[in-house]
Amino acid sequence: MTRILVVAIHYPVASGRYCADALRRMGHEVRTIGPETGAEIWGTTVDEKYIWRPDPPADDWTPDLILVMDAHIALPEDWKFDCPVVVYGVDNHVRDYSLVNADHLFLAHSQGYRMGDPNVTWLPCGYDPVAFTPGPPYVERSFDAAIIGVLYNRRAELLGELVKIPNVRIAYGTGEVYDQYAARYHDAKVSLVRSAAGDVAQRVWETAAMGCLVLMDDCPDCAALGLRDSENCLIYHSVAEAVDQLRWAMNHPDDAEEISMAGQQWAASGTWDARCQVILEWLAGQKQEKPKKGQKAAEKSE
Repeated sequence: MTRILVVAIHYPVASGRYCADALRRMGHEVRTIGPETGAEIWGTTVDEKYIWRPDPPADDWTPDLILVMDAHIALPEDWKFDCPVVVYGVDNHVRDYSLVNADHLFLAHSQGYRMGDPNVTWLPCGYDPVAFTPGPPYVERSFDAAIIGVLYNRRAELLGELVKIPNVRIAYGTGEVYDQYAARYHDAKVSLVRSAAGDVAQRVWETAAMGCLVLMDDCPDCAALGLRDSENCLIYHSVAEAVDQLRWAMNHPDDAEEISMAGQQWAASGTWDARCQVILEWLAGQKQEKPKKGQKAAEKSE
């Protein structure tokens, strides 16, 4: 069992929360510190049952690893923990994570900030397999498509054109999280995705794992991640093409379902648990490289 201190902004939905949950599922002892936002996120308020509160360690508790999950947090200079500090950053498409003096950085987007720096590993986003389970059969779902999230201008533009398709049923909104979010996508055939900045975000894994056909914009990491148009997802290069793709899915439900099933298989192994395992394997490697107590002195005496 490894003792891990997760440093994160405690939003109701956060990559730090997903990783803390994953590490606990894996049998490790996890504590969390950092500011909390209560029920506030994305400019809206969610049900208080989704609040994530810090779980700080006792004074005599010492971590084996400090895992920093946010670009906005700098560790106090007077910290004396004698353990590695790593970053797992899912926002390196828009943040440079320069506030953290880390031994290693795991960054989610290979085209983002810091990639190519020493001590950096590409580690994509993932999904929570407890929160986002497979849904009902494709043909039993009521909505043709769904997009649950902040309606940034790019997403609003996409939605504005898609709703013009005759007889289309699209679920959309902001502020539905965990079971609410899952319920929406379990009742939608297609997951509409438009990246904020060319990033393959966690919703791709989440909604594919729930059995949706992912309709997404082409991102730099798609090919490397094994996302292939018309095989395990649909990829568009313009809003007009996205409209055509959704029309096709509505008119060819059997083919669309086959692609959704391939997407579900693609997503299955991309859990936060698997991502955290990569970090733990790095930590194990550091322990092997670190000389045992007295080894350096013995080498000098030789």
